[in-house]
Amino acid sequence: MAKINKKNKQKKETSEGLKNKKNGENKIKAEKELAKSFSENFENKEKSIGVRVIGIGGGGGNIVAELSQTLSIFPEKKVDFYAANTDVQALNLLPSKVKKIPLGDNLTQGLGTGRNPSLGEEAAKKSSEQIKKLFPPEKDFIIFISCLGGGTGSGATPVFTKIVRDLSPKVTTLGIFTLPFTFEGKEKRRLARESLLKMKDNLNAVIVIPNDKILKIIKPNTSFTTALSILNKKIAKNLEGLLRAIYLPGLINIDWADIRATLSGFGNIAYLNVAQSQSKENLDNFIKNLLFSPIYDYDFSGAENVLFNIESSKNITFDQLSTISQKINSLAPRAKIIFGLYQSQKLKDLVCSTILACGVQKEKKEIKIKKNEEKKSERKVKKIINKKEEKQKTGEEKPKEEPKIEIRRNALEAKKVENEKQQEEDEKEKIFDIPAFLRKPGDKK
Repeated sequence: MAKINKKNKQKKETSEGLKNKKNGENKIKAEKELAKSFSENFENKEKSIGVRVIGIGGGGGNIVAELSQTLSIFPEKKVDFYAANTDVQALNLLPSKVKKIPLGDNLTQGLGTGRNPSLGEEAAKKSSEQIKKLFPPEKDFIIFISCLGGGTGSGATPVFTKIVRDLSPKVTTLGIFTLPFTFEGKEKRRLARESLLKMKDNLNAVIVIPNDKILKIIKPNTSFTTALSILNKKIAKNLEGLLRAIYLPGLINIDWADIRATLSGFGNIAYLNVAQSQSKENLDNFIKNLLFSPIYDYDFSGAENVLFNIESSKNITFDQLSTISQKINSLAPRAKIIFGLYQSQKLKDLVCSTILACGVQKEKKEIKIKKNEEKKSERKVKKIINKKEEKQKTGEEKPKEEPKIEIRRNALEAKKVENEKQQEEDEKEKIFDIPAFLRKPGDKK
């Protein structure tokens, strides 16, 4: 009996493995169809929006290198890639599609900053004329990417964002920044947050990804290099979804004005995510994957502007679209929502959705802790008062007597009392003036 159960179990596992493999193959095939469909329709949409992606520092350059491969479906004249670094050797290792900008040659001799943000800042300032050339009028959307906590990323990126704000205040800007791992120490995290504060108000929106979140999307035995690559690919996938929303012709069209409206203002925290699913799969899981990304630490309910785009075949139902929209609306009831829909029969059962939300709020644990402490203190005081009142009711504790209030006299009354006291004292003294043998029995000593 045990052997039969074991055999059935193995058969079931094999069947599930084959099913998962088939689903994976179908997903890859569907994604290829999506990319092909995009390439065929790209030129049909008359959009001259120019996008430039700039990686700053070693980490930023590596992410941009990954992006240049993933986003190769976009023509170079529309989307181009740059990497800026004080470390020339690191720049030379990047693919040819990424244009290189060495910073502060005379200052660092191309050897990096040694994790000194001040040196990174100075190097960027010395290369300011070169940096200004990165922001030509034909580029409408500038995306900055850097890993904060080191020297060039933390020091130079605020210089880039300040230059673009001063030079091209109308250009739309987005920053994508990673924060150091917890094991890298408090000092690196402090430098990262200081850098983030310096440049936040020079950017329309920022996306912040703590490196610790990598643990949410990898298996325990994944190598460190592979883990970083997985995160980079996730960032690339999200950006790809946003760029498709910009360039793809849709049944319900999203244009550049919609993107700009969503990213309007300065210093917004943004949420950008992509989810894919087969239309026959559980819709709830699809919505959950779209609205609750494991790489962010944001409170989505605070969103003020939301843009979401759906790519599917013509088989998608009104009920499916309505369910997704209602869930977004319930999570962000104050948000202004912009919706787009692109359809192609080549997508078959694949449904892909991209969401960009701005004005989301980061959860602050210290505020929650403070509020909890205040509530505890309030409950404690109420408990003491209730206990005291209960004792008084049962007679266990008598209420304290009110203190006697001394009545103040006016000047005449005070004088009268003083005279009476003096008269009493004089009478006492007169007694002692009479000789003892002549005193009457009623006289007091």
